[in-house]
Amino acid sequence: MEKQRNSLSGRPDILLMIQEGLPDNIEADVRVHLDEPGLNFGVIRHPGGPYAGVELYLPTALALFAAAGFFNGVLQEAGKDAYVAFKDAALALWRRASGLTVTPVGTPGKVSPKQRFSLVYSITGEMVPGLNFKFLIQTEIDAETAEAGINAFVDLIRDLLNDRMAEADVRALLTYKPVSGIVLVTFDAASRKIIPVNGFERSA
Repeated sequence: MEKQRNSLSGRPDILLMIQEGLPDNIEADVRVHLDEPGLNFGVIRHPGGPYAGVELYLPTALALFAAAGFFNGVLQEAGKDAYVAFKDAALALWRRASGLTVTPVGTPGKVSPKQRFSLVYSITGEMVPGLNFKFLIQTEIDAETAEAGINAFVDLIRDLLNDRMAEADVRALLTYKPVSGIVLVTFDAASRKIIPVNGFERSA
């Protein structure tokens, strides 16, 4: 059973991406929440960087990817426990990420010296193959707001896939054209809502 969960020959319901060189025990911290019967959990290592002005669309050092089938397939069978487990895994990964730093590497002038969003942590939720919503954590944010944002994003993906959102709210999330099928979003602390992000806006 363990071998099946680690295999990427079948498409994972949840995929954990870890940049090469980061501690191996990060996987264990996430896996403990996702070690559920019937859940296909995969892990891959990626090299990370270099960045060239489009870093927000590239994999962060630590990232979780949830396939659409997790929300509209696995959850229907496993129920609330699997949903709570995924949220717990996302929060556990963020707590590990909050103690890490990543230095952007790229052509001078194409990489912002100051990052508005973390290059260490993100969550991506799949709508349909080829269209994904990627949640970014702002760098200057407190723990409570970060965790509220993670919870709000997971709820958002669930609601989108189950047609629980008003059409106007969906259009607002699609303010900026997807790049390589990726729509960037973040959590606005003032409104307590998920809002769209312009991935080409340079940090000040």
